[in-house]
Amino acid sequence: MEIKLLKQQVESVIGTLLSESVWETKDWNEVVRAESPMESGPYRVNERWIWFVEQHQGGVRVLESEVAKVTDSEARLIQMLLTAAREPATPSSNLKREDEMRSIQLGEWLEERLEQGELTQPLPDHLTLKAKLKGRMLPFLLSWESSGQGQAISFSKLNKLLKSYFGGEVVLAPLKEAWLILLGEELFMSLREESEEAAETERDLMAALCQGLYELVTNEWVGGFHLTVGSALIDENELVSATLFLRQTLSLGRVFNVTDPIHFPWELRLERLVYSIPEEQRRQFALELGDRADLLQDEEIRTTLETFFALDCNVSETAKRLYIHRNTLLYRMDKFKQETGLDVRTFNDAVLVKLELLLYKVTKRL
Repeated sequence: MEIKLLKQQVESVIGTLLSESVWETKDWNEVVRAESPMESGPYRVNERWIWFVEQHQGGVRVLESEVAKVTDSEARLIQMLLTAAREPATPSSNLKREDEMRSIQLGEWLEERLEQGELTQPLPDHLTLKAKLKGRMLPFLLSWESSGQGQAISFSKLNKLLKSYFGGEVVLAPLKEAWLILLGEELFMSLREESEEAAETERDLMAALCQGLYELVTNEWVGGFHLTVGSALIDENELVSATLFLRQTLSLGRVFNVTDPIHFPWELRLERLVYSIPEEQRRQFALELGDRADLLQDEEIRTTLETFFALDCNVSETAKRLYIHRNTLLYRMDKFKQETGLDVRTFNDAVLVKLELLLYKVTKRL
């Protein structure tokens, strides 16, 4: 192992200088025993981080840093890089490991900004992936239902899959129960030019990319996944706020479109507005529904109304989708009108019932 090269590699990833030293074996063994017999590092001794590098002339060569200069996540990142470097590897596999470490670093930085509410923070210079995030990007967020699914998705396999699908390099960042996927504007525009339909809008292309990506992932990994895409291309200064927006879109989709695994932000605008209403006001509105709230519990009525609204209030198309006769659908609507005084075939009443359905869902009374 070339210690000088390894040290430079670690420092370039975390943006912090490390010191190198050699400990006597007995002193090192005391540190290990004090931490845990099974603990592989990093170790924290007298407000300093200590990382094992290699055995050296009857002692142990280590890297060190002040605790104040390296966060817990960065300390773990260094340990992962050192552990990987000790394993026999080809130059290409070393490069892949570096890419994964940088991906983890970006994800941890994003999580920290989100937790602290710092939504307009630019990418710091020490993030080595910053060089790849120049220009505008299209963000996707892929999440899963259980932790087991997330653990099964390795960086290398997902990265390879995405490069094959998009036809070029993408940037990945692991988040809590999700992967953030960033597609560069140049690659996005080339995909648009290759589109068979010249009149296709950007949203149509985004939707098609989402659909294809979802099918690709679900064919590779079994289980329930959810996917969303940004409503527009973003630059690096919008990365944190865009990530929060994507998370909110997934949450809205899971509440309002429980049967659909792909959630588009432009189709959830009204839902986003309803969800922004304070919880107490939502519940008060639900109470004011009175008998209509009980009526919305009827699965047949609820399905009929939701299908009718999803198909732009088209009676014929709704009847076809529900596999019922047109007169049967009209009978249901007339019955709903008799019981509520609201005719969903009129614009004002349709808007009111749509809002009631959304508010009823978000109060979790279904």
